[in-house]
Amino acid sequence: MRRSLSSAVRNGWWGLIWLAAMLLPIPASASTRPLTIDIRAPRTLLALSPSRLAIEDSCGLLKKAFPGASITLNKGDADIRILLPDLPPGKRSQVQAGPAKPYPTLPIPDASYRWTATGRTGRSTIRLASSSPEGIASGLYGLLQEKLGIRFIHPRRTIFPTHRSWPLPGNFTFSGTPRFGKRGFHIHTLHPVELTEQLHDPTRPLAFEDIAAYLDWLARNSQNTFQFFLLRGVDRNAWPPHARRIVDYAHSRGIRCGVEISLAMLQQQAFQAITLLRPYPSYRHQVDDTLSWLFQAGWDFVTLEATMGEHLPILGNLLPGVQGYLEEQVQKRYRAGLMYATHVICADGGEKVRRPLRPESGILIHTVMSYSVSEPKAPVYGNDNQRFMLEAAESENLRRETWYWPESSYWVGFDTSVPLLLLTYLGARWDDIETMTKIGVSGHLTFTSGWEWGYWLTDWSIARWSWHLADNGRLRKTAPLSRLGELFPDPVLTVLWQEALDLQKRYLKERELQRYLSALTPFSELPHPLDKPFQPDPTFHSSWLLKKATPDQAMAVLRGPVADLEAFASGMERITSQLSHRIGVLDKEGTLTSGLNSLAVELTDGLQVSSLRARHRALTLRALLAGRDERGVFSRDRKESSRILAQSRAVRYKALQLVRRQEARYRYPIELIARRKESLTAYPFGYLYPASSLYFWEREEEQVRRGRFDPLFMNLWNFRRILGLESLFFGK
Repeated sequence: MRRSLSSAVRNGWWGLIWLAAMLLPIPASASTRPLTIDIRAPRTLLALSPSRLAIEDSCGLLKKAFPGASITLNKGDADIRILLPDLPPGKRSQVQAGPAKPYPTLPIPDASYRWTATGRTGRSTIRLASSSPEGIASGLYGLLQEKLGIRFIHPRRTIFPTHRSWPLPGNFTFSGTPRFGKRGFHIHTLHPVELTEQLHDPTRPLAFEDIAAYLDWLARNSQNTFQFFLLRGVDRNAWPPHARRIVDYAHSRGIRCGVEISLAMLQQQAFQAITLLRPYPSYRHQVDDTLSWLFQAGWDFVTLEATMGEHLPILGNLLPGVQGYLEEQVQKRYRAGLMYATHVICADGGEKVRRPLRPESGILIHTVMSYSVSEPKAPVYGNDNQRFMLEAAESENLRRETWYWPESSYWVGFDTSVPLLLLTYLGARWDDIETMTKIGVSGHLTFTSGWEWGYWLTDWSIARWSWHLADNGRLRKTAPLSRLGELFPDPVLTVLWQEALDLQKRYLKERELQRYLSALTPFSELPHPLDKPFQPDPTFHSSWLLKKATPDQAMAVLRGPVADLEAFASGMERITSQLSHRIGVLDKEGTLTSGLNSLAVELTDGLQVSSLRARHRALTLRALLAGRDERGVFSRDRKESSRILAQSRAVRYKALQLVRRQEARYRYPIELIARRKESLTAYPFGYLYPASSLYFWEREEEQVRRGRFDPLFMNLWNFRRILGLESLFFGK
């Protein structure tokens, strides 16, 4: 009896094992079934280009983020159903809601959206609520970037996660509301940046495709406004069809398109509406011809620059009738918006900020460099700070369309051309967005001058800060480094990035080392009163320090700026060393993908070059001070200054190795942005050409070696083209 019971038990166990073995393939097969994601879009949305293009683009992006999944459009049941709303005809272009204004505004559809997910993990229905095609597009891209981790960091670089399953919970809400009705970017094409040639030259290979990729980047980051500065050398016959194509594509993506022109600005090859010294038959006739030619494309707005140039007269004061006529014609005849460009250069008398002449005209409130509109110390263009622009924003917002127009980089000799990676831009722009949100300005147009050396991070962060985002009804908090933290969600890296920003704020801003890290502009080396201020300059001239400073004054430089430069260099060297070590650890652990590893190294290299720049600048100043004791007719012994200059040269060579490594990461052709070339701008090279050889570093060494501190020594600039005096006669 016992034996038969034992046998039965054994047979029962074997039966269970056999049954389990037979059933194992069933769940295994179910688990390997590909995830299915279906976007359900009504025909009304597919008939409207802003929503249709976003839907089609989202399908392609999802395929890259979910490589093993089946992504379909209107195919039926799926694990994840993304349901888009139908838009009744009356709601297909609903204007952005907001407080009533006593002046006309450029109409912008409401792009707010809200997602609601119901179901369970791995099988969910996600419904979008929005009232416009632009809102549908913003909602889709918001879901992809803010919830699914697809990062649209650069027009030529998107970071894709690799999802093996649906990563979101079955139930959640997620919403987005724009802080500004108009939000976007001004590409400063007076400088030879990434898209300058493509925007002006339709014969350039892939010119339109490069611009379309940038407009796609704007749309993916839920931006709806685009502008660039027109150059006067543009081909008058070939360019209008190119412009129409650009504007039409921008409109298809839900983006309002503008162009900036000058009334008759001389400098930097700016396009001119009139030629000053050719008044026949009349200036108004010239304005009519210019606008008739310009509006062969359907611009939504035109921005007017009314000065003759920086530190030059304001033509609106000299020719108010001509400026007023141009403003009126743009608005009444061509039914477009007119935005008026301001500058932080204060007038000698009267109001500090110039205004447009017509009440219907809007205004762009400009600030420059890595300084906020509200901080107490911002030594730009001879000012103590830029708070007068904040006052102008507050007053003008009560009576006209007002957009904030800050810089995310400042070329010439301030940052990328040196090169410097200034995280202080992130702090200033984040603070400004908070400030302008409180004021209630209707637009935020970022003035961008290049994306390499980490400046893509500034533009990408600004684009995303221009939205209020909420998860399950709770508003997301942001901070200057919040977008960087999302890219690299590692607590050690987060602490180190913050330490780098704090170090820059303390030394570059509070102790004003930015005066020494940036390169001198040619005007800074001219004798007074021609030495007009632009960016922050040293508080002394090198020739004065070499020849006229007292021993006490020389010692003050040694104990002040030189000691601070060395302290900053040591602090940043420590941080970049720790960053490099941590990035290596994360790379070995497999925490960072190859794409993220490359970005982390790029930013770290940028900070390391900044520390080397401080070290180099301290050495050239030490060499200059050593040269004070080696001057004189009978002095032949220059051993000390030569020894220090040899050290500075070694530092430069070390930095050049990092520059070469950085150049290998450039997203656009190096011949376009970092080499000598023909250009419609005033500069015969790409904007990163000075950085490619560390031109400013070498020039400072040679200035000390030869005792020459005039603007013609080792001159890089074509002063004739920059000043543009010939445009007084042949501007158009």
